[in-house]
Amino acid sequence: MNTSANENVLYTTNSVCYSYHLSEDAINEMVSWGIAEPYGEKPEKWFFTHKDYERIGRAIRFKQNLGINIPGAALALKLIEEIHALQNKEY
Repeated sequence: MNTSANENVLYTTNSVCYSYHLSEDAINEMVSWGIAEPYGEKPEKWFFTHKDYERIGRAIRFKQNLGINIPGAALALKLIEEIHALQNKEY
């Protein structure tokens, strides 16, 4: 099994906000639309997996480069993941 060292990294809300120049409200919106699923009870105690961190980054790029809003980015991410899952499925 080939695993990346980043798979075990957790990011705080503050570190995600700092890395992507986002407000906590923006992170909350992304969580509410299912872009990320943090561990923890409330935003100031959330921890994000590397997968969540990457999904947030993709959502931001969709918004900046394509003008897609957060709900649209959430849908796009879900569809892309479903396509990849179908492509990797053995028949």
